[in-house]
Amino acid sequence: MDGVYFNTDHVSFSYNISKEPSDGYTLHCHNFYEVYYFLEGNVDYLVEGYKYKPVPDSLLLLAPHVFHGARINDSGPYQRSSLHFHADILAPERRGFLLSAFSVPDCLSHEEIYFTQVERFHLSAYFSALKECAFQGEEYREWALPICVEALLARIVSMRAQDSGFTACPEPVLGIIRYLNGHLEEDISLDRLSQLFYVSKHHMNKIFRKATGTTVIDYLLRKRIAQAQQLLAEGASAQDAALKSGFRDYSAFYRAYLRIMGHSPIQDRGVLPSFAEGLQPTAGSCPAGKSITPPQATGHGY
Repeated sequence: MDGVYFNTDHVSFSYNISKEPSDGYTLHCHNFYEVYYFLEGNVDYLVEGYKYKPVPDSLLLLAPHVFHGARINDSGPYQRSSLHFHADILAPERRGFLLSAFSVPDCLSHEEIYFTQVERFHLSAYFSALKECAFQGEEYREWALPICVEALLARIVSMRAQDSGFTACPEPVLGIIRYLNGHLEEDISLDRLSQLFYVSKHHMNKIFRKATGTTVIDYLLRKRIAQAQQLLAEGASAQDAALKSGFRDYSAFYRAYLRIMGHSPIQDRGVLPSFAEGLQPTAGSCPAGKSITPPQATGHGY
């Protein structure tokens, strides 16, 4: 894999070219924002039950706690840039405006998160500016990164999608997804969902997995863990975070958190996860704290 990448406390940026297909979707959700700029490759994205087929010169925007995953379909070059960031890097007085670029896909209104033909807005220049930060010292990066991220988001806010690239998942899956996200704190069982949506548990899991790439219970578990992590970062105790995220048994919460996050929930209390400390934005992303220049790159990183 060729690439340019760097991690700081609040930002992770990468430009990658890979040629390895994946067996399936690597599904996950985070408490940070993500921007993907696609340049070439045969890849599919699942986002909360919607399937996206990115084309060259397209952009995908993912808000925190959005369940998503990618599948690389062949060994052809898959070229993209990705930006992951915490909202704290944005100036408070501009934060609301800049984050208005993001929206959670709504099962009824189909709010846009995918844009095509984005070079009309000269977005490649904004990603080149971010790439430049990989070749500069820490002091330059500290000052330049907030400016680069804010400039990119301001440009994205000004865009309007000209077409959509998603395929909606079938009913009743959309209804189930909407219900799960609106009732994370409540007791939810397959029996209850089966009654609500008039579908057998077996068939429900079958159509849910086909549409989203995972089971109902795994989807619910990962959503609850993401919510718990956010509550912990805001200062809640592990017990309160577990209860407010739908866990009635703390030991079950602790085991699930340890399995999904890789560490104890206590470790995240009052702490915003840092990319610089090894937080991996997605499976297969570049190692933290390192930067690689492709053989053909110049001192400007391209």
